[in-house]
Amino acid sequence: MSAASFLQSLHRSGWRSALIAVGLLATIGQWGWRFDVTEDRRHSLTGATESMLQDIEAGEDEVLVRCYLEGNFPARYRRLSEEIKSKLRTFAKQSGGKVRWDFIDVAGSGDEKTIGETELALYKQGLRFTRVAYRENGITAFQNVWPCAMVTVQGVDYPVQFLRSETMEPDEVMVQNAINQVEFTLGQAIRLGMRQRRPVVGILQGHGCWKPAETADFTNTLAETADVVDVQLDGSVDALCERIEGRPLRQPKFDALIVAGPDSTFSQRDKLLLDQYLMNGGRMLWLMDPLVTNRDSIASQQFTMATTREIGVFDLLFHYGARLNRNMVLDAQCAPIMLNAGPMGDHRNMQMFSWYFAPVALSTPDAHPICANLDPVHFDFAGSIDPVNAREGLESTVLLSTSPRSLAYNAPVRVGASVVELPPEHFETGRTEGFPLAVLLEGQFDSFYALRLGEAMREDPDFAFNTSTDNGQLIVVADADFIRNDVRNTEQGVTPMPLGFDRYSGQVIYDNKEWLLNAISYLLDDAAQISLRSRSIAFRPLDEARIRGSENGWSMLAVGGPIALVLALGWLLSVLRKRRWTQSFSPSSK
Repeated sequence: MSAASFLQSLHRSGWRSALIAVGLLATIGQWGWRFDVTEDRRHSLTGATESMLQDIEAGEDEVLVRCYLEGNFPARYRRLSEEIKSKLRTFAKQSGGKVRWDFIDVAGSGDEKTIGETELALYKQGLRFTRVAYRENGITAFQNVWPCAMVTVQGVDYPVQFLRSETMEPDEVMVQNAINQVEFTLGQAIRLGMRQRRPVVGILQGHGCWKPAETADFTNTLAETADVVDVQLDGSVDALCERIEGRPLRQPKFDALIVAGPDSTFSQRDKLLLDQYLMNGGRMLWLMDPLVTNRDSIASQQFTMATTREIGVFDLLFHYGARLNRNMVLDAQCAPIMLNAGPMGDHRNMQMFSWYFAPVALSTPDAHPICANLDPVHFDFAGSIDPVNAREGLESTVLLSTSPRSLAYNAPVRVGASVVELPPEHFETGRTEGFPLAVLLEGQFDSFYALRLGEAMREDPDFAFNTSTDNGQLIVVADADFIRNDVRNTEQGVTPMPLGFDRYSGQVIYDNKEWLLNAISYLLDDAAQISLRSRSIAFRPLDEARIRGSENGWSMLAVGGPIALVLALGWLLSVLRKRRWTQSFSPSSK
């Protein structure tokens, strides 16, 4: 074969290889193959979402998602919009096309009247916008951004808010958190539409429990996925469980029951009703203080004595497997407090100190699903819990603990501002583990009244006394304030503050609400909600200090670098090819 024919053959084979490569790429693109090589699997769906989409594909109903995050927005909102589109494409593919979606530009018409009417209609449907400031012709102007969508399932609309922000313009971290939660936010709305019934969660009232306004931030969020009902015991046999014709035992009226902040004694009859609710399959979350701490005395006199709180249920919880110790824990890993450090001329000398009475618990890598991937949670005047009465069939799990650098003082405990003067060495106890603050008990429970109840009541068919349960679940938290949000008085009335809000930083930094939502999802046996809510995708922001003042250089490197690399590789291949064929056809090689 001559050199010319060989080059022609090589040329033809090169084109053939190129065409094959293009064909393969087109086929891969047509089939929608994707390879997720990220460490946190950010481009992959969880098993719970995939299962939900398979159910949609096998069913008859379609899902329509109308998203209103479309338009000329700052880059952070465009990233959120692109993530939503990416997730919806995946949803549509894995549901066999039964998840349909559309992006709508609220301001696309350009007519102010039409835009105003559209925004008012969206607001009435429960959707909310975020105000964004920008510069135009040297003047600061504002733009409404709608980071929300409406999900329609079986003809019912479910509003979805991707970004919940009360600030003028959310920062990068808030937007990144919204991006992380896109799968959960969309999946939650679709599950609501597909679910046959909404779970019912009872909130105990009376017995000094927190008033609705004091738990409103948590219950309002919970109400998005469940029916939240206030419950009064008052000794009524039908308060928690009801008789259903044809069933020998009573059935719980609520899928889960929350007892938050009781401070008055439970009668034996009310304790019996709570006991039978658990025995009949009810799930319970208790949040209570083992000690009484007078906050008004701390504010006015700088100290108070915390004494034992006797409400008559410690023996009940002890029987189930949780002993609430009459103590108070102090932790070097704690929240700050601002106090007057002494006179400073004519001004108050306000400084930040460590408030050891407010432990901050952190999530660990091997944490229970309720606690996984959460920010720190905040306690206030908390006690410790000991799992007790270990027996076969009952499993105890410590969910939250203090740090090893913590102490516990038995009642009565002096609580005062002088505690901030304790040196850090005071907490160097050599402990390897902290004190348990929240405990999960699940499995087999025996009735507290199995050997205490009179024969007449045990044999009463209407009361239908149940002696045990094989699949009970109970969570106990040794701090009533864990669920309580602050309130403020406004012209509109009492307004709840966000749960986990830190007044010194002016933002929510504690994940108490997410922890509680996870706990309720666990009690409701909603593993899908927990796996999605607790999913974590790392946020890797740019180093602002390094790029400040050199934005143009980094931009040129980001844009021109790849181009220069391709040109350099093309030049290098050309040189190597020229050298190779020059040597092959030189006179000395013949």
